Amino acid sequence: MAYLCYVMTMPGLETLAFSEIRARFPGTELVKYSRGLTLFRTSTPPAELLTLRTVEDVFLVIAHIHGVSAKREALKALHAATIKADCAPALSIWGRIHKGKRARTWRLVSQMYGERKYRRVDAGDAVSGALRKSLPQYLHPVKENADMEFWLWINNNEALVGLRLSDATMRHRLYKQEHLPASLRPTVAAALCWLSRPTKDDVVLDPLCGAGTILVERGLMAPADELLGGDIREEAIAMAKRNARVAKVDVEYGTWDARHLPLDPESVTRIISNLPFGKQIGTPEKNRELYEDLAKEFHRVLTPDGLMVTLTSEERLWGSLLRANGWHVLKKLVITVLGQPATIFVAERAKKNA
Repeated sequence: MAYLCYVMTMPGLETLAFSEIRARFPGTELVKYSRGLTLFRTSTPPAELLTLRTVEDVFLVIAHIHGVSAKREALKALHAATIKADCAPALSIWGRIHKGKRARTWRLVSQMYGERKYRRVDAGDAVSGALRKSLPQYLHPVKENADMEFWLWINNNEALVGLRLSDATMRHRLYKQEHLPASLRPTVAAALCWLSRPTKDDVVLDPLCGAGTILVERGLMAPADELLGGDIREEAIAMAKRNARVAKVDVEYGTWDARHLPLDPESVTRIISNLPFGKQIGTPEKNRELYEDLAKEFHRVLTPDGLMVTLTSEERLWGSLLRANGWHVLKKLVITVLGQPATIFVAERAKKNA
């Protein structure tokens, strides 16, 4: 049986999320990308999609509506398409996923992009009205804290009505008990780990580990030979250790200055790190000196065939310093983090001329 599903991602991670989906679930067919959304068709049971690590939420499509105009007549089309949809299979799947939880209430969340002759709330009312008529009588609509959520997404001339299969733990993770300012979102950390091309022989280093999210995500994503992390702040290391313990991931932590790592040359095969943006931690002025020192020190400890994956808001600065300090950038990916643009760099040590 084929299911039409979509996942919500952090903006900029749509294609990366689908690369994880396709690798984990071969045969999955891409339907389309949109900002923060990847729509696909799969024969994989939807419950298995909840094991994905680079996505925020998973939805099963109830209605896929084309030709949605910007005029108010679109409200009737949204209502008609939703009321015709067969919700029973989706409700059954939701019930199997959330075992032991009997849904009694539901609500609708609306997202709408672009200029239209109607409001987002109007579109939501049109779809909610249809759901009131088509859903079983034991399900009652509420405005907050519903057992079950339907989401309406409208962009250009297309609309999706989906049943949310995931809950908040998919995006926030149960293991993350400790947080720091500028702490990395787990799905973004997982995206960095995915871009590092994990292997079981990896010696993975996060030299600026903060609360340890990246190393926990790498440990949960795939086996590794060793996970190493450090930070200049002792309180950060204490938090990282607690998070790793909850996640049951074995990480070796140390307190250090990332500009002078207590590691042998060419001793790690992967460096994965979230660099200071110079906003909540550090300043843009200090970043120039810090980034140059980091580029040199990371080059020293990485093996010649290793990979480095870093996230920064200082795209031009970090890119120029990498080129000046013996790095070759393989890929750049622009995403949105905390409402501001940031860039993921995938780099390797530049090959010496023969």
